[in-house]
Amino acid sequence: NLGDKTITLETWYAGNLTLRRSLVHSLDIFNQSPSFYNGPDGPEGWVSAGGNIEKYWTFKNRTMISKARSGIAREVAIPDKAKISFTANWRSSPYFRILFFSDDGSDDYPGTGYSLNIQRTYLSVYRNAPNDRNNDIISESIRNMLEAETAEFTIYLDRSKDGTNAIHIDDKEIGTWTGVDDTKFKGNWIHFVPQNTSPIKFSNISVSQWDGILPAKPDNEEEEDTDEKLEGQEIRLANGDVIIGTVKSIDKGNVSLSTSFGEVGVPIKLMRSVALSEKIDEVRMETNDVRCWFHEGGYITVKLKSLDEKTLRGYSQVWGDAEFDIDAFSRIEFNIWRPELDTARYGSSTDW
Repeated sequence: NLGDKTITLETWYAGNLTLRRSLVHSLDIFNQSPSFYNGPDGPEGWVSAGGNIEKYWTFKNRTMISKARSGIAREVAIPDKAKISFTANWRSSPYFRILFFSDDGSDDYPGTGYSLNIQRTYLSVYRNAPNDRNNDIISESIRNMLEAETAEFTIYLDRSKDGTNAIHIDDKEIGTWTGVDDTKFKGNWIHFVPQNTSPIKFSNISVSQWDGILPAKPDNEEEEDTDEKLEGQEIRLANGDVIIGTVKSIDKGNVSLSTSFGEVGVPIKLMRSVALSEKIDEVRMETNDVRCWFHEGGYITVKLKSLDEKTLRGYSQVWGDAEFDIDAFSRIEFNIWRPELDTARYGSSTDW
């Protein structure tokens, strides 16, 4: 529920949380639980084709860094419509493979699945389906990769035969494919496989639910007239359209909007995000603040009052006092406002 001054969220880990709207910048809306994996937090749950993860990979600062050519894999329950995203960093030139829908996490060359291959300035996608012909899906030149030394990759997947799939790099579409039936893939392994001994960093790895609608393509070099920018909140719909207006309320699955062309009601399932305010009230940093990381990714900051084996109790300027089920969190960080501890906590961002 969204009102003039508050936003109420129903959660499994803390019951109903009533947030001060003046401290909320925006809302992202999902029809289902959005995240199936978010990390990496450490080596737990990962396997290496070489058998010894510590020999071939280092984990620090929510990043995994290769030390040899041996790949690393994790089994994730990939939904029928999924978005797989990650950030890659390299020292000299990019040379690695990303495998998904694999049936064998212990093999860098499994029998089935997709292979996304990056080699310097060249990207290719290869499909190997059970009892089906193999397909070269995408072959593209990406010349800016050598200069960048880092890139954000997003893979959009729709298993249905009529679904459209796509690869984006730094929010730019590289290629799409359709007309394949990926429901026949039974494997859910995702691999990150270096192709040489030069270190590769992988971070911000996420597997999440996708609504099946690809991001809208920008108009051909057309720029908006900033002198005539409309006033109001930016409301993004699931199909990529944008409405400028004011969110009056959210209740019982519907959003009431006030726009320049009148009052509009939109089902919340058709919305993607709402920008509430460009200016938000300043939040104070407290001595007893702790940072609590969710298993699915993201975190909250709470002024700790008590902690036991089942419950964390704390205060936030956003929602006041609350009790949290400790099982909601993957880890809790203390002394979060002491930057001299960040290297010990996360590792140096320059470490390879």
